[in-house]
Amino acid sequence: MINLPIPSLEGSCSERLRFRKVCEADVEPWLTYINNPEAVRFMHLELSGIEAARQFLQWSFVRYERDGSGLHALELLGTGEFVGLCGLLTQEVDGKMELEIGYHLLPGQWHKGFATEAAVFCKAFAREKALAPSVISLIDPDNLPSQRVAERNGLQLERTTLFRGKPVRVYRGLIGSVD
Repeated sequence: MINLPIPSLEGSCSERLRFRKVCEADVEPWLTYINNPEAVRFMHLELSGIEAARQFLQWSFVRYERDGSGLHALELLGTGEFVGLCGLLTQEVDGKMELEIGYHLLPGQWHKGFATEAAVFCKAFAREKALAPSVISLIDPDNLPSQRVAERNGLQLERTTLFRGKPVRVYRGLIGSVD
């Protein structure tokens, strides 16, 4: 069971990152991700270019309104530089509502530990707010870097299943009981 609505990560800070809700101004920097074939090879986007960037961010706007969940922009503390997206998402997986930690870093920000830092923060936030008994990350079976982030976040491979018609690995981490 997930305790809804999910509180916003807006203004929360990890060691090097600030979380804020995404906005229309993020479309342009997000294009760096959308236009990178290596970055999107595990995503199943129906659109490309600016349309894909807008649609992807629009999903967060819808989620914010629906249940408070959604990806948040990650900015470097001090500079405000946009480095990617991370957040808590409600997802239906195999007929059960789950709380997912999702993360996408701009290619120029890979291998700096930002994805792990943001994911670890999200897991601690979910624990602190008693949002669910566990969190998951849904990861393409071939996406080894994202699997390593999940493992560094203390999540363990639970199973492989279909999600939106595509195979995914479900990584799960217990965070505590929900009243």
